[in-house]
Amino acid sequence: MEQLPTPAVQVPPGWPTIPAAPVTGTVSLYSEQPATVVYVPGPGGEMVAVLREHLPTAPAVYQPRDLTPLPLLDARAQRLAAGGLLAGGVGFGGGQLLAGLGTAVSALAGVGSVVMWVAVAVVASRIGPAVLGTGRPTTVHHTTVTNRWFGRSTH
Repeated sequence: MEQLPTPAVQVPPGWPTIPAAPVTGTVSLYSEQPATVVYVPGPGGEMVAVLREHLPTAPAVYQPRDLTPLPLLDARAQRLAAGGLLAGGVGFGGGQLLAGLGTAVSALAGVGSVVMWVAVAVVASRIGPAVLGTGRPTTVHHTTVTNRWFGRSTH
């Protein structure tokens, strides 16, 4: 591989080698400057003069992060979810209770109708012969029963 001749002065990358335009403006002497001037890389890659007092003094020190694991849901969200589940459970249980009560009331209504028809049949069987004039005459026997010791009764 062939070596190319190098210039006598090595220029760091990003440093201008030839001024882009003639420099104009006021000249400030080193002894008249209020503070030390330093050169920092600018946005276009060229070096820019900046007063040292305008540079940050120290790098920013960040506080260490807390790396303890957090719960999947925070405590307030857990309480809200538990309250919602409780309300849903109470609502479902109340619905089941009312459905059971409805079934019991329906069953009692059915039993009531059966009892009513039995009563109607008993009354009809008692009144029927008297109204129609059939059946035996009623005889009333007055009996006095006296209960004794050890289950003995006399009349």
